[in-house]
Amino acid sequence: MRRALVLVAAAGLFVSACGAGTEGTPTAAAGKATSKQTTTSRAPFDGETLGNGEVVQADKLDGIRLEPPDDGRLRSFGTAVEVVDFGTADVVDAGGGVEYGADEDATLLAFRLRVTPFADELSDKVTATVSVDGRQRSLPDFEYALGTAGEDQTLQYLVGVPNDRREVELELKYADFAQQFDLLDGKRTGEQPEILYRSPDEPSVYVENLTPAKLPVVSEDDEPGNYIVGVTRAELTYFTAELGDVPSADDKAWLAVTYEPSGDGPVEDISDALGCVLPFGSFVLTADGKPYPVVDKHSQMEEFESERVLVFEVPSSLTEATLTVKAQPFSCASGGNDYPYRATAEATVEITLPED
Repeated sequence: MRRALVLVAAAGLFVSACGAGTEGTPTAAAGKATSKQTTTSRAPFDGETLGNGEVVQADKLDGIRLEPPDDGRLRSFGTAVEVVDFGTADVVDAGGGVEYGADEDATLLAFRLRVTPFADELSDKVTATVSVDGRQRSLPDFEYALGTAGEDQTLQYLVGVPNDRREVELELKYADFAQQFDLLDGKRTGEQPEILYRSPDEPSVYVENLTPAKLPVVSEDDEPGNYIVGVTRAELTYFTAELGDVPSADDKAWLAVTYEPSGDGPVEDISDALGCVLPFGSFVLTADGKPYPVVDKHSQMEEFESERVLVFEVPSSLTEATLTVKAQPFSCASGGNDYPYRATAEATVEITLPED
């Protein structure tokens, strides 16, 4: 009987120490204040853990809530990238039977990109990286999305980030030119040249197939004819086509005018104008009453080439301009001979670019 009373008393002390409804909750040590309980435990995880800064491509992003940014556009040389949406989670089903989880005291940041190339052979020129507190990693398989001009692809990525991260930045880079996007705040940062973001879809604005201009000329025998400037494209862009050079300031841009030469009268009889080479001084662009000369370094005027390119450095806000072909002597090659011509008047091409 005495032994039974002892057991009952011990059981009573145990219940009193634990208290009702607090099973499994640690008690404060004697003489110390209690603090609010914090739970950091996670459900059992059998997938692959991403360390801080590690980035992987995912087939899908299940188990995470993604939010679109107000403006997710990033632009580079011949490339448009858009951050479609982004978000964070502890565990993400990435498809293909693969599940990723975050390291302890960390989380997974997920983001989706829509990538559109507007030129060929960009995969070895434009790169994309993500950095976590300054540690930079390349985006896997990004270069394959730059394979075919005009075809867009959507890429999905996961990156491990610490809970106390200060910076998670996506960077699109060409040569020494870079554009950044803050994946924590959902906005572009740094310098943002105006022309790159003027169009909602592309890194440039352009018009095509303008009305041809006829430059009246006469041959050395005073036979009249015309040198015809058929502008196929006038593009306002931040990068030159061949070298990818940028203009002198963020509020400047290159206007690249591409035209196909043709002729009538004696010009057509000699070489249909393909053998004609006009001095760059024959061309001037005028906008808002200000003249802009041809930038020789980035322009092309070669015999028997079907396209000629004239490049001007202009304000990136340009919407209307006039290309004037002035009266300067030139020659046309044919059969190893040069045939001189002189212009008897001027010709003009009116250029109107879309505002966005």
